[in-house]
Amino acid sequence: MHTSQDNLCCGLCGQAVNPRHERHHEEPVVVTGKRVEYVVVELRGATALFQAADDPSRTRRTGATDLAEQLGIDLPDLLGRHYTCWETPGEYGGVFRSGFRLA
Repeated sequence: MHTSQDNLCCGLCGQAVNPRHERHHEEPVVVTGKRVEYVVVELRGATALFQAADDPSRTRRTGATDLAEQLGIDLPDLLGRHYTCWETPGEYGGVFRSGFRLA
């Protein structure tokens, strides 16, 4: 991954930051967060379990259909798939994920 490219992504939506993009947000965009790589390790019904590629102890879950749509792939192709997303810290320890891309 290119960290210089990651630094140019919007912390709110994960899109490339440029003067035109900043006008779409109500306040100036402050780049926060980072791009993280995940791998889908299990499908349980409508739920996809994914874990950080660099730390298997960080396992999370999300809607399988939603994740497949965000990655632009079919649901059966989700298992074992590596992807990245932009993570922005939220209030009370939460995390917002956006800018999903296949790795």
